[in-house]
Amino acid sequence: MPFGNPCQIAFDAKCYAVPVDTSIGLRERKKLRTRAELSDAAFRLFAERGFDETTIEDIVEQVEVSPRTFFRYFDSKEDVVIGFFDDLGLELRAMLATRPSDEPSFTALRAALGTLIDLYEERQDRVVAAKRLAHETPSIRARLLDKHARWENGVTEELVTRGGDPSQEPQMRLLAAVALAAFSTAVSAWCTSGGRADLHALVDGALGAVGDGFDQSRP
Repeated sequence: MPFGNPCQIAFDAKCYAVPVDTSIGLRERKKLRTRAELSDAAFRLFAERGFDETTIEDIVEQVEVSPRTFFRYFDSKEDVVIGFFDDLGLELRAMLATRPSDEPSFTALRAALGTLIDLYEERQDRVVAAKRLAHETPSIRARLLDKHARWENGVTEELVTRGGDPSQEPQMRLLAAVALAAFSTAVSAWCTSGGRADLHALVDGALGAVGDGFDQSRP
């Protein structure tokens, strides 16, 4: 069953320095490590020199790899930033999938977003930097709609899977869109504060403002 919010780009690999998963092979671990190192170097240079002033050659020099290696993992500099957000979207879907099956949909999504906050706080510097770059850089900002669509599609699909009723897809898409918009508003306020505000309180307030609009007694 197709899920309707079309987007043009999709990534499923990690672009942040993630713990090594010993269940995967050495070759794959090396690839994940190289991608994380490229991402770390790119964000560091973006902060030091600016996004437009940083070249791909600058990034690969930091990691001592070739431009060809960079393009194995990213299509462009913009993809380093957008890919970071995509990874967080995959984390959110995985968190939602672990929620108890008998939880109402909004309750489950709210709890999953609450868990995601812990990752945001753990990666505060990277989140704030990525949001700032997205706000300041037109070429990245133009790609954010695709990112929003991928998050919405992933959450909608998971909510429909949990409910087991494909006919509920429009309602689940509305729930996903509104909840994610509230979450994004709270995160933007947090980033504006430089990460000093209480993100849990901001998200709780934003989701609480929209939560009464959904019948939480329904799955």
